[in-house]
Amino acid sequence: MVTRTTKKKKLLKTSSRTFTVTATAYQAVPGQTDNEPFVTADNSRIKRHYSSKTRWMALSNDLLTRWGGKFDYGDKVLVRGISPKLDGVYTVHDTMNKRHRHCMDILTHPNEKVDIFTKDVKIQLVTKAPSVTANAPPGRTQKDHTRPIASLSRLRTRRPVASALRMHRSFLASDKGGNYFASAIL
Repeated sequence: MVTRTTKKKKLLKTSSRTFTVTATAYQAVPGQTDNEPFVTADNSRIKRHYSSKTRWMALSNDLLTRWGGKFDYGDKVLVRGISPKLDGVYTVHDTMNKRHRHCMDILTHPNEKVDIFTKDVKIQLVTKAPSVTANAPPGRTQKDHTRPIASLSRLRTRRPVASALRMHRSFLASDKGGNYFASAIL
């Protein structure tokens, strides 16, 4: 595992395996997608007023786990080598046509006029880095430093039905088993 920082100084943990791909851009229009351009391969919905700031991408089949690759839908991918504006972390939501190999597509809006065809772009899978708390001892994460939940016997809560009975005593009645039911016809 390799740890890197991005422009915003976020700590990212990436896999050590780097893939070299060809990067292109696509828009959610019927000529570049199927007959449902706003629905991706993982059934995510693209908003009508999206932009390249959405940071969604499509990968070729050979890179997706479904066809033997290392990436899956919903994975965060660190992209380097396109341009300073477009490099960063993207989420995999779509699949490219099966004729493409070692390729990625970045989702852009037609009004942005982004035209990309860049070879030798590096992509890496971003793994979740454990968050370290300020008050936790060194080497311990947030998950390790949580307190156990109080036992249920010490919790004092009121039943919602009982409070409803107090508020609407004329409409609720109970049988011998403690089950409440409405006694008025509305």
